[in-house]
Amino acid sequence: MTPTATADDDRTPLAVHLLDLAQQFTRHQDGFSRVPLHSASPGKLGPHLYQQLAQATELAKQAQRMREVVEAHQAAGLVYDMYAASRVTQLAFLAMTAGDVLVAALDQLESAHPGDRAEEEALLREVAVTVLRAQELTRHAARDAVDAAADFARSASTRRGSTAGTPDSQDACEVRLSSTQHAALVAIACGQVTVSRDAGEVFGKIPRLSISTLRSLHSRDLTEYHHDGRPSGRTQRVALSPKGHIVLASAFGAPAGTSASNRVVKTPASRLTASPSSLPGVTARTPARKPLT
Repeated sequence: MTPTATADDDRTPLAVHLLDLAQQFTRHQDGFSRVPLHSASPGKLGPHLYQQLAQATELAKQAQRMREVVEAHQAAGLVYDMYAASRVTQLAFLAMTAGDVLVAALDQLESAHPGDRAEEEALLREVAVTVLRAQELTRHAARDAVDAAADFARSASTRRGSTAGTPDSQDACEVRLSSTQHAALVAIACGQVTVSRDAGEVFGKIPRLSISTLRSLHSRDLTEYHHDGRPSGRTQRVALSPKGHIVLASAFGAPAGTSASNRVVKTPASRLTASPSSLPGVTARTPARKPLT
């Protein structure tokens, strides 16, 4: 059912959902690190591709659902940033296309003739190229989702002349972010930050991003650490926590005149510990294919 926009809707919830979608795209990219492209047999590669296909299918559904939400906001006159809206449409298209490419890779695997080693090796090389194409399609999707979240939050701030989603009630919780912390949260949302297993070293070419900044954000429950999928297990992905999603979405909606070095983000206290709610009508569904044997 197509969603309808109500008077309670604003861009902060929309931005939160987009930040959550960005994180899911990052997890999808991390999943490719677990795909054994140099596997010894099609049977070992197949299960990993089925998992990536299931994720791509779910991402496509959520991005499509998000596009419907954006369209409902447009119809209600709540969204007027057409460029940001087109980003959401593109995200849905990229996820669907990546799924189609993964289906093609699985079809290639199923064409293998067991026992013909030379043919299997040639086939696996072809499949690897196809899988890398699927990975490339959504490589920058997380960053695009974050950009769209920022655009929607800022458009709401401009429209109302105040911080998007900032409550007037006294139960608001203030979170102060320095310019460095804000930049770190954006980089994390874009899937650009990993740390060593003991969280003692930060990786990635992010200017001024130090381990002390990450520890500060983590101590305030704004971030989480997850396995990034690399077989070595030596690094962890730094991701936004549910609270971090809400704080960053609110920070995006801060008034244009707000000093980045003295940014105070107000978010409803009752929402700070709540996970971003799932978009209605979206359920995980594994594609109807049987694993290769």
